[in-house]
Amino acid sequence: MNQRAQAAELLRRVEAGGAYANVLLRDADAGLRSDVYGVLRWQGELDASLSVAVSRPLERLQKEVLAVLRVGAYELLRTDVRASAVVSECVDAIRQMGAPKASGLVNAVLRKVAEADGPEMEVARAGAFPDWLVEDLTAAWGPEEVEAFLLASNTAARPGVRVRPGEPGDGERLEGIPDARLIGRPGDGLTFQDPASVAVVQALDVPAGAKVLDLAAAPGGKTQHLLDLVGPGGRVTALERHARRARTGARRVPDARWVIADGRHPPFTGGFDRVLLDAPCSGLGTLRRRPEIRHRIRAGDVDRLAGLQSELLEAAMGLVAPGGRLVYSVCTITPSETTDVVDGRGFEAPSGLPGRAAGDGWLLAPHLAETDGMFIAAFDA
Repeated sequence: MNQRAQAAELLRRVEAGGAYANVLLRDADAGLRSDVYGVLRWQGELDASLSVAVSRPLERLQKEVLAVLRVGAYELLRTDVRASAVVSECVDAIRQMGAPKASGLVNAVLRKVAEADGPEMEVARAGAFPDWLVEDLTAAWGPEEVEAFLLASNTAARPGVRVRPGEPGDGERLEGIPDARLIGRPGDGLTFQDPASVAVVQALDVPAGAKVLDLAAAPGGKTQHLLDLVGPGGRVTALERHARRARTGARRVPDARWVIADGRHPPFTGGFDRVLLDAPCSGLGTLRRRPEIRHRIRAGDVDRLAGLQSELLEAAMGLVAPGGRLVYSVCTITPSETTDVVDGRGFEAPSGLPGRAAGDGWLLAPHLAETDGMFIAAFDA
């Protein structure tokens, strides 16, 4: 298969099979990554252009045909690839995907897109961000900041790494997150972690020798960070509800004590010096890396998750020893999952981080500090 056919097939798997693009593209070359991420990020603009050029509703097209057309439209509207090469490669792609009868349609539609001016659209529509999300964020932040967030969320993220003890601190530093770096490209022997995730554990202010609970631990990135901080005299207990994820986490971070249990009903009586609740969430702060989330998450999903987060937080607050600290974090930016969850519970924003205050917590985001979207709030018992 040529690159356009490969991209179309991966897009079909993301849309129809629920696959995650970042997983499918882990070992892909730059061109293939650009096509897949580009379509997912700008699908609203691409579909608007295709709708003008196609005589039938897009949803009535074969899935393979629509995927190839979206790849072609992305390259025509958002890259410098020659139009003739785009059209020719996409015609070959639909043949390679087993639909040769559609080659004439692909040829005609993409030629029309190439000849027409691209539509002028606001970023929310061009990026196919859901209306409910834009409305919720606009009410909380105002339209200018929302547009800045959406634009930043539609750009590629530079790899982030955490500098572990004894490792060289190569890469670009981020003010306020001393152990985080941004690097130009992945390399071997590095601990890949977005700076926002590094900031979560930093906010917990873990002393050496502490007794720490990671209340929703898998896949274990923050668990390892906690272990690095407590040292040989401390202990990290990692709780995970799902057995398969717990086993994966235990293989990744074997020095933690892994417990399979529901965080809403933890099998502990409390007494932890530090408790981290990095709660399950919609993940909408990770749109730079997982652009397909916008096409999957519904407002009802957020409401359900907010209820779960509130229950987990209620349980977590009872596990902190006097004088200890609890941090609540979510890699999302919806008010329902962030400020609303901690409101009125005695939380405060951690100090020293990049970003801005948000209710009783702190917001990091790609338009504020070149990090994933992350909400962090701290409670001192």
